[in-house]
Amino acid sequence: MEKQIKPMNPIFDFSGVPSWYVLCNNNLCPLQSDCLRFHAAAQAPETLEVASCVMPKVQNGRACRWYDKRTIVVYAAGFSHLYDRVFKKDYTTMRKTITKYLHGSKLYYEYMRGERPLSPEQQQWIIDYVKSCGYEWEVEFDSYYKGYAYHQPALINK
Repeated sequence: MEKQIKPMNPIFDFSGVPSWYVLCNNNLCPLQSDCLRFHAAAQAPETLEVASCVMPKVQNGRACRWYDKRTIVVYAAGFSHLYDRVFKKDYTTMRKTITKYLHGSKLYYEYMRGERPLSPEQQQWIIDYVKSCGYEWEVEFDSYYKGYAYHQPALINK
């Protein structure tokens, strides 16, 4: 069965920007046209008073370690039927392993109910894990939609 993917809203929704995401307001940066940090900052609501921002001096010519190319990916929301075809003997181990991967029970249930989006990497990990447990059926998530991929900058060893 082909998955239905909800298209991305053409109007940028700042509420989808993670609270940890660092913004950039450097109007002189030559990378701004396709940098998600700059785009998000430009769309920040008037009510936003404080945010983490990249300082303009970090941009050096055409290089910036904070640059985050605007990339659209397919997120999954929810996996309420993941265990429907899992044998009872495997259920507890699978649930505990996936819970640990998703950083604990609270977040696990938020992901499972579709309250938090699963990134393509998280989706693939779950698919690979289910296969490693001996199941050959295709893992399907409750819904799919397109959205921006928010990335952390590469760490610099000091």
